Amino acid sequence: MRRILIAVTVVLVWSAPAMAQQQQDPLGWLVSAVLALLLLWTLWLLRKAKTQLQVSVPMRPDSSDDLHDELSGLPNKARLSQIVKRWDKQQRGKKAALLVCKVQHFDRVNQAIGAQNADLLLVQIAQRLQQRLISEAQACLLDKENKVAHLGGIYFALWLDASEKQHGAEQLAHKLEYQLPQSLLIHGCAIDYQLLSGIACYPEHGEQLNELLDKALLVLQHRQFGHSHHLVYQPELTQYDQDKLSLMAELQQAIDSQQLKLHIQPQLSLTDHKVLAGEVLIRWHHPRRGLMGPDQFLPLAEQMGVIYPLTRWVLERAIQLLAQLQQQQLHCQIAVNLSSKDLLQDELVDTVELLLNKYQVPASLLILELKESALVAEPDLALRTLHHLSQLGVELALDDFGTGFSSLAYLRELPIQQVKVDCSFVFDLHRSDTHSAITGAIIDIAKNLQFTVVAEGIEQQEVEQKLLAMGCSRGQGYLYAKPFALDAFVPWMQQWGYSKASY
Repeated sequence: MRRILIAVTVVLVWSAPAMAQQQQDPLGWLVSAVLALLLLWTLWLLRKAKTQLQVSVPMRPDSSDDLHDELSGLPNKARLSQIVKRWDKQQRGKKAALLVCKVQHFDRVNQAIGAQNADLLLVQIAQRLQQRLISEAQACLLDKENKVAHLGGIYFALWLDASEKQHGAEQLAHKLEYQLPQSLLIHGCAIDYQLLSGIACYPEHGEQLNELLDKALLVLQHRQFGHSHHLVYQPELTQYDQDKLSLMAELQQAIDSQQLKLHIQPQLSLTDHKVLAGEVLIRWHHPRRGLMGPDQFLPLAEQMGVIYPLTRWVLERAIQLLAQLQQQQLHCQIAVNLSSKDLLQDELVDTVELLLNKYQVPASLLILELKESALVAEPDLALRTLHHLSQLGVELALDDFGTGFSSLAYLRELPIQQVKVDCSFVFDLHRSDTHSAITGAIIDIAKNLQFTVVAEGIEQQEVEQKLLAMGCSRGQGYLYAKPFALDAFVPWMQQWGYSKASY
């Protein structure tokens, strides 16, 4: 375009005298010359502005730059490693700290606004960290332009001089966690986020970046799951972590070595004491730790991602029991507990369907129990799984009803048929007017939503009578039977049929 304008200008300048002579207009040449000069001056201004723009706009690091993150343009792990190595060489023995920040629950943000917008949010968080750390220039030791490194994804890191301020890294972590996370705007929408931090100290906890990173991330993990409130790495965290890994490795072998045992607790009609169902409960006869209840290893198995194989094993044993009950012409449902991780497994529905078909058991005899918290992590996916299970004909129950936080509108969306009132409300029902009022309100809510109500933890006949008066129709607890071996359930039911008349 520029060459065309220059060519036009030259033509105008050289043709102007001829045009003026032909038109007998002495001013023509002058007008053409002025126009040509104006065009040349405009071209010069455009070229100058373009040059200034190229200088003033900072160039984003090229994707081939191995020392910067491609998304945020911040120094990456490789650059941070250089900084740590240089510190170890030039400042050896002088105290420093690695502070790692994680953007909490970013998977939910990603799902809500999409990957492209989530990347924009990460870039904005990176810029906020940079701006906030300008005032901490004395402490943040990356380079002149950057005070924070982007380790990729949702992780950022700072390298801090800890030689003068003993708790400076912890103070800064608190500032970042509580002062930085204000809502960010993405296409006009306010997006909330949270930061979580973990700190490892040089040289106390390691002298190489990978050593320090592992320990800072371990702090993050323990804080995230509520196992520790310490910001700075503690040696016992590693011991606890190793103990967890060892226990989970042993759990993988426990099924094959028959260390896991299933118990069952009957669920009865409160009006005529007919056995309606049995809840399957797992126990671990550990060779060194002794008998372990579900609370001692199931939350850990869920956290470590090994819960689904265990659930699948329990499901098969439960459905096998249903087949035995049918052979004995004993009509009874069996309930199995599901975890939040189970609901996220794509093959869960297929597994249940295959097992029911394999043992020729009607789906309506199987009850799957889940806690309200199981729906929090991935509510849409969990809800889809529940609908698919409901379409199979499986009965669904919401466990620990009354201790959760869902709205009534959300509860209506769940394809559940039962709710189980938590034993914390039931246990002192006959002694506490407050417990009685709360339990009565919970039962009323469940009945209004057309759910069958099951009370857990019944131990006294007074409690049973109060529950009946409130409209609760089913219950389980020590009043009827403590949990016992699964293999004994069929003979127990046969015996119960003969003895319940004299109950």
